[in-house]
Amino acid sequence: MLRCSIDCAVRLLEPIQLSMKYRVICAFALLVASPPALLAQRADSASAHLTATITALDSALFAAFNACDVSAFESFLTEDLEFYHDFNGLAKPRTATVNAIREGCAAKPLGRRELVPGTLEVHVLRGFGAIQIGVHRFFVRTPNGERPGSTAKFIHVWKNDGGTWKIARVLSFDHVQ
Repeated sequence: MLRCSIDCAVRLLEPIQLSMKYRVICAFALLVASPPALLAQRADSASAHLTATITALDSALFAAFNACDVSAFESFLTEDLEFYHDFNGLAKPRTATVNAIREGCAAKPLGRRELVPGTLEVHVLRGFGAIQIGVHRFFVRTPNGERPGSTAKFIHVWKNDGGTWKIARVLSFDHVQ
């Protein structure tokens, strides 16, 4: 691709009376100056696709959480999941997190989680998957409906294993009641 681009740029410079050496240097300078815009367009498109993918996964993950569908929730987690929580510390492996949710659902219906609009960030993690950053709000279920619970920041590290996305690491912190 770079060779074709240099050849094309050299041809554009042919009408200018320069030696071939200077044409190649000028062509290379043109290429170095212009690709950031082209790369940014490609990155924006890939970023938009990745953001849409992670947003859909987040929705499905927490639809399972909100419904106490522990099996569905578990399917989004890698076997070697590590969950870091500012109040509860480290929970690993996956079974520790899944068992805590299962016990919470058995004792009483878990609360509801929602992503705070406008807080979602998704970043590519080359060769692995993606990093999801955001703020989420939890609601506590009561006999009369629900009441606001805590709000927290979170980071999810998503692993893409041949098109199957699962969360490998969770950081949940800065909980505010």
